[in-house]
Amino acid sequence: MNHQAGARPFLQQARLALARSGFAPAEAGEARVVLFDSAPWAALCADAENLLDSRERERARRFRHARDRDTYVLAHACWRVALGLTLATDAANVPLVSSESGQPQLPDTGYATSLSHSDSHVAIAIAKANTVGVDIERSPPRNALHDLIDVLCAPVEAAALETLPIAARTPALLALWTRKEALLKAFGIGLRETPASIVADVERRIEPPASAPDAPACRVYQLDLPAPWVGALATPLAITRHSLHWLDLSGCGERNSNAIA
Repeated sequence: MNHQAGARPFLQQARLALARSGFAPAEAGEARVVLFDSAPWAALCADAENLLDSRERERARRFRHARDRDTYVLAHACWRVALGLTLATDAANVPLVSSESGQPQLPDTGYATSLSHSDSHVAIAIAKANTVGVDIERSPPRNALHDLIDVLCAPVEAAALETLPIAARTPALLALWTRKEALLKAFGIGLRETPASIVADVERRIEPPASAPDAPACRVYQLDLPAPWVGALATPLAITRHSLHWLDLSGCGERNSNAIA
C-alpha cells in the first residue's frame, strides 16, 4: 500500500499550514517548535493515519476514547510531515525510531525531535542537535500538583513556591512541571529519575543526571504560549535560538514568534 498517496488530503493541508506558519528546516544553533490544535483536523484523521508506521497504528488502535486516538494520530502524522520537510524526504519514510527509554530519535540525520500533547493541543520540537525536549500542558492541571511537591520539586524550588501568593502557586508549579518534563525528555531518561532531582531554572546550564552520562548539558526555556496553555523547551547549550510556528488549518492566519536568543 502506498501510505503517502493514501494520506494525500492531510498531507496537502499539513504542508500548506506549515508553509503559512513560516516553518523551515532548523539550521545550526536553532530549534523550531510547531504548535496546533488537532481538533479542527479531525475530518482528516483517516487520511493522516496512512502516514503512521505499523507501530504507531497499533498504538492508535489501543486508545479507548476516539478523541484521544484522533489527537495521537494527527499529532504523529503532522510530526512526520514536519520531519519530512526538514529531512527532504517523504513523510511516510521519515526514519523516526525510539530508544529503549522511549526517546524519539532520527539516526544519522543530525537532527533531534520531541513531541508532546495535552487534550487536543500538540507541540513538536525539531532541532539541529543530538537531543531536544518539549512539553505542553493545559492550565489549570487536572491533578492537584501540590500533592506531588515532594516528587516534583527540589527543596530550593519548593521553598521558592512557598514565598508566592497562594493564587500564583499552581500556575508556577505547572510551569515548573513543563520544564522538568522537557528536560527529562532531552536527557532521554523519562521518569527513570524523579523530577525533584533536577533543578529546572530557566535559561541556565543544567547538567544531566548520573543515569544519563552521555546526555549533554541543557538549557530550558518557558515557551510564550497563550492561556490556557503552558509549555517548555529544553535544548543543548549549542542551541541559542528558537521559534514558534502555529498551524491554522483554515488558513485564515497564523502566529509566529520572533527567534529568541
